[in-house]
Amino acid sequence: ADAVEQAHTVLASDLINEQLALIAGLKEEQMGLGHAFEMDPSLENGFLLELSQAQMTREIFPKATLKYMPPTKFMTGNIFRGHIQDALFNMIGIWTSQGIQLLGMPTEAIHTPFMSDRYLSIENAKYIFGNMKNIGDEVEFKKDGIIQSRAKEVLNNAIALLENIEREGLFTALEKGIFGDVKRPKNGGKGLDGVAAKGANYYNPFIELMLKGN
Repeated sequence: ADAVEQAHTVLASDLINEQLALIAGLKEEQMGLGHAFEMDPSLENGFLLELSQAQMTREIFPKATLKYMPPTKFMTGNIFRGHIQDALFNMIGIWTSQGIQLLGMPTEAIHTPFMSDRYLSIENAKYIFGNMKNIGDEVEFKKDGIIQSRAKEVLNNAIALLENIEREGLFTALEKGIFGDVKRPKNGGKGLDGVAAKGANYYNPFIELMLKGN
């Protein structure tokens, strides 16, 4: 899905996943809530929009170990531009204190990365993470500027979407392809053959033990 027009669906998905994780007994620090650096690099001020969304996600989920994913959709095979895209991604990662930083590869969209490609990616991240280590502590965002305004827009759209999902139901939203344009029909999909109905004497001791430890 378009990373600009549909950014609010990512936030809404993370908010839903957070609640499911809490119900399952996970602590906030154990949640690898995911989002990605996936805007068209030709977009004007795309870096500011990416920075806005990453900072917004960090502030909404302050304790979570966020999983930040590198650009893949707009990697063309141009290894030089790709390496710059990954560098910008790494800059936002350290700036906004993301928790799990997946590393982009310069040869994305060409072949399965060689060890040498992976080394370049690690070198890129280590250089930027060290050189910009405390930038997030030093730089403040302009009140009602591009970054703050974008975050407010995404948050407001996410709230409106969640209110709509509350009315229609989560499974209806999944069926319509609300998240990432991926549709999951209520009566279809893979894995149904491996699902069995609970019997009258079904008992799972681990659920009670897990909830006690929360």
